[in-house]
Amino acid sequence: MHIIEGENELLLTCLQTPAGVSILRCATSDESVCLPDEIAGAPVVSLGAYSMSARPPAVLPGDAFHVRVTCGAADPVHDAGAIRAVTLPAHLQSVGAYAFYNCRRLESLTITASVRDFGGETLMNCRALHAVRLYADPAGPTCLRKILNEHAGELDVVFYHNGAAARLLFPAYSEELETVTAAHIFQRRIHGAGYGYRECFAAGVFQPHQYDRALDGLIARHDFIDAARIAARRLAAPFGLSDAARDMYLDCLRAHGGELARACAAAGESTALSFLLSRGVLSARDISAACDTARENEQTAALSVLLAAIGQNAPSGRTKSFNL
Repeated sequence: MHIIEGENELLLTCLQTPAGVSILRCATSDESVCLPDEIAGAPVVSLGAYSMSARPPAVLPGDAFHVRVTCGAADPVHDAGAIRAVTLPAHLQSVGAYAFYNCRRLESLTITASVRDFGGETLMNCRALHAVRLYADPAGPTCLRKILNEHAGELDVVFYHNGAAARLLFPAYSEELETVTAAHIFQRRIHGAGYGYRECFAAGVFQPHQYDRALDGLIARHDFIDAARIAARRLAAPFGLSDAARDMYLDCLRAHGGELARACAAAGESTALSFLLSRGVLSARDISAACDTARENEQTAALSVLLAAIGQNAPSGRTKSFNL
């Protein structure tokens, strides 16, 4: 058995292929899993079907071999329900079907641009998933469209490229089949604007202009808080953002930024509040309401940011006092 020192306790079942190593099974009970980039000098290029799921693959080849990744603890007993975050290997090319099946607490995935094949039902029952980190050029092809097709819940996606980060929000949606005749003909119904946001790709490449046009769907559904969250992300990292789209997002924040400011104040998100204040999209009433929310939730750092903004805008000779 190969033994690799690492930050995790993993028992891997692997297969050597002409392109590199395939991980057929990963047994672990760690919350945060970082799979090795290489094994025995060969790159890890694929993650097999059911590899990290609650159930093991049905059949393993006879020439498979075992690799122990350890930081000095006991051999792991697999618990798919313990896994919260997974970082995939840097040179990985494919993820097999049902790879994360029933990883019910999985919250985040970290992936590189090399992953192009993302199997069907890979994220089945991964309802806690809400974050994807992509080390890739947002203007190039990635597996993001396939991930979004596998997950109908809200996803916060961050692209990291050339030292910069671009953050996007893909809202949730749901679909159902409804019987419309006695002959059991079904009609597909889609609820939520998230489906439209998942159509903003061409040949696997994210299309910023299509993404920006989808804002109208959120506004039409009165999903104002999601619209404001998307607007803030696009303005903070405006890759591929046209002047018209920038103005549209600023208008959105002027109209609905107060709701977002209150949500940020309740959560203590001081950086987000500073960004909104820097854009000048919050009215005095918005700031005052956010102060009340921060005070009610005992978010002193957020309240300090808001009070500083009030102090800067207050007329000379007048002071405002607030009680925590």
